[in-house]
Amino acid sequence: MLYRRPWFCALSIGLSVALFTASAGQPSDVLNDFGDVEIEKPAAKPAKDEKATPASPTLKKGLNWVLENQHSDGGWSSGSHGTDGSQASSDVATTAFTVLALTRSANGSGAYHSTVKRGIDFVINAIDTAPEGAKLNTPQGTQIQYKMGELVDTHLASLMLGEVAGTFDKETNRRINIALDKVVGKVQQAQRADGSFDANGWAPVLSSSIAAQSLNRAIELGVVVDDAVLAKSDDYQAGQADVSSGSFDASEGAGVELYAVATSMRGSSQIGGRTGKAAPTASMQKKAEEVAQVAKNRVSADSSGALMAGFGSIGGEEMVSYMMISDSLAEEGGKEWTNWETKVGDYLASIQNGDGSWVGHHCITSRAFTTAGAIMTLTAGNYVSLRENRTDG
Repeated sequence: MLYRRPWFCALSIGLSVALFTASAGQPSDVLNDFGDVEIEKPAAKPAKDEKATPASPTLKKGLNWVLENQHSDGGWSSGSHGTDGSQASSDVATTAFTVLALTRSANGSGAYHSTVKRGIDFVINAIDTAPEGAKLNTPQGTQIQYKMGELVDTHLASLMLGEVAGTFDKETNRRINIALDKVVGKVQQAQRADGSFDANGWAPVLSSSIAAQSLNRAIELGVVVDDAVLAKSDDYQAGQADVSSGSFDASEGAGVELYAVATSMRGSSQIGGRTGKAAPTASMQKKAEEVAQVAKNRVSADSSGALMAGFGSIGGEEMVSYMMISDSLAEEGGKEWTNWETKVGDYLASIQNGDGSWVGHHCITSRAFTTAGAIMTLTAGNYVSLRENRTDG
């Protein structure tokens, strides 16, 4: 049982011309991992929320697509691999990721409030009605689970609730706090012997990184996280890189270097940023700083674009990785961040669909999930601003 402290607190190739100019309107012609699936067409769309706040044309179009494609139950969907998932049943992972994207984009302005609240209600209901164990009450066999790990819904729900905690009215905040306690407990239950938090996916290192990020945020909010769980997580997150050689262990990331670099950078950056009772040991602090620097060096040295290419074409996994790199570099600022921000921003603009969405061409093909990932990447600066303005830690 959790107790809350006082609530104050495959092949990686270079980026080719084809990659930057490929038609993004539909997923690539890939095998469907689940065969024929029954899909549920959402009922009439909910009333439109606030229009997108002033931003780049790329971001505006993406936000408007998200606002127009929320399901009547408050969620968004991914469905099975090989589809864009728009008409499938809502799932927690896609919904939580999209709520995060809208929250960042609002940047404390209150924009998208009703859309975000409906998404939060959907996730809270999935937590409240969840069975015992680490899973939530959400569709099983989704492309997000198949590729990132079967518990990714739990981890993204935990991360999202931690980010929106304290930003609503008293009653909504109370419900968020209760749900956050529950889901953080499920994240801790999910931890494996090696310190990771997910498996049985194509690139579960991404899900494990999200879980670790959610625990770090929960600690800031005063949610009790077991010291042993945190220590094992730190060992795993900082253990994916060999500092002496500058190489990364991509075995839990489908052999794709981008996923290993991104998760190593994000995990180590967060370990090094913890203070107070949750601060890492001196030796772990040193190791985390070294790993984060090695990861930054690898990103800076990617003049050919081979790292950024990821699996070789865009997928939801690439978007999650871009987000993690962007968040880490934006927190530090400087030339490394501005160079990366320009590079990834130009790339995302070049592959955006005419309707404002993005879609994956391998593995995670979901239009909603991939679009949310692009928005998260493009608003990393807002993420830093929101953190700086917090009063809860």
